[in-house]
Amino acid sequence: MLRRPSRDAFAVPGQPWACIQIARKQVVASQPLHENDTVIAEHFLRRWRSAGLIDDGAVERIGAWEAAHRRPLWLWALSGMGALAIGLGLVAVVAANWEEIPAGAKLAADLLLTGLCAGFVFVAWQRDREWPRELGALLLFGLVIGSIALVGQVYQLQSDPWQALVTWLALATPFLALVTFSRLVGALWFAAAVLTWFSAYEPLERLIGSLASSAARGDLFLLLLYLPACLLVIVAVLRRRWPPAEDQGELMLKLAVAGLVGAVSTTVVAIDSRLVSQVAPVEIWLGTAATLLAATALWIGGSATQRRPMIALLGVSFGIWAAALLLARAWSAEQKAGFEAIFGLLFIVYWAAIGWLAAHAGQRVLFGLAFTVIAMRLLILYLEAIGGLTATGLGLIGGGVLCLVLTWIGWRLTRRLGRGAIP
Repeated sequence: MLRRPSRDAFAVPGQPWACIQIARKQVVASQPLHENDTVIAEHFLRRWRSAGLIDDGAVERIGAWEAAHRRPLWLWALSGMGALAIGLGLVAVVAANWEEIPAGAKLAADLLLTGLCAGFVFVAWQRDREWPRELGALLLFGLVIGSIALVGQVYQLQSDPWQALVTWLALATPFLALVTFSRLVGALWFAAAVLTWFSAYEPLERLIGSLASSAARGDLFLLLLYLPACLLVIVAVLRRRWPPAEDQGELMLKLAVAGLVGAVSTTVVAIDSRLVSQVAPVEIWLGTAATLLAATALWIGGSATQRRPMIALLGVSFGIWAAALLLARAWSAEQKAGFEAIFGLLFIVYWAAIGWLAAHAGQRVLFGLAFTVIAMRLLILYLEAIGGLTATGLGLIGGGVLCLVLTWIGWRLTRRLGRGAIP
């Protein structure tokens, strides 16, 4: 990828900056290109030159800059293979002699390695060395959970996995929050939090179940899908408010919103398929509280242009999620077909709302995804409504035609969205 060039590097005489900015969004990034990426960039440069977005002079300047900053991919691959081989060799040697190593030596070696890594992270942080700091913090993040596992093995501690994971996050979160700002570490931090949440499913279910009477208790799986998404939205907004970690917080917010959409979609599908036995009233109340907290964080933590689409998506998600839970409580086996149609329509309405919000925000990829999901759901409903071999064959033909028609419509809408024709 190319380093961020100056505005003058794209200032082609006779062409407005607004037009050149289209090319800049595709070319500009934060690191030099590898060899394979250079081929891709040259392909786009030829396309933009053919379209008249940039002239030959701009192509030559970009090509000359890239030639001076090219990094051979094979050297990176070779060095990575060497580092991996050394790591695997050390693991193999230690594993082969694990039983013969005294417990004190294991703990001392682990403490020494962890301390050296922590010192390396501290020095890199003081000297403002970005990638050494990020990679060191990531390694330290892994060493902390390894140390917890080692202590548990040496002292034969009998505890549930979720307790070790909670301890891991409690120890690692302070230094991750202080010294890491990259999107990679943010994504792995996010994944660790989600893993910890679902590893504690049973104690969380018991805790929430204790808030409800025995007659009102039900399957809390859907609530435990929805709650972490709202909580991570709050964490991501707080993270985004710190300027050095703004990019990391932005990625975490996108992941949290994706989790929210996934949780709501899973809720509708799970209830439609009767994978949930009973829904407790406490779910809706706790979901309401979590949604209000997330909406408050979004309202405080962003500008009007940023917060309105997010709050709108949050509100639509909660509305569909709550409606699905209420329908689950009213489910009737005698009216199974009617309820399945309602849940299918509810799923389509939800993704149609996502597509509408994406169109207004100019998010072509999200709009295309929403349109595709709706098309697939319509196809499934179409195939579920038919029966028999002949009808199935005709249904497949009709479903294929439906997919082609929807693809054509989606392509036309996406092109209009790219030109800003969708209001």
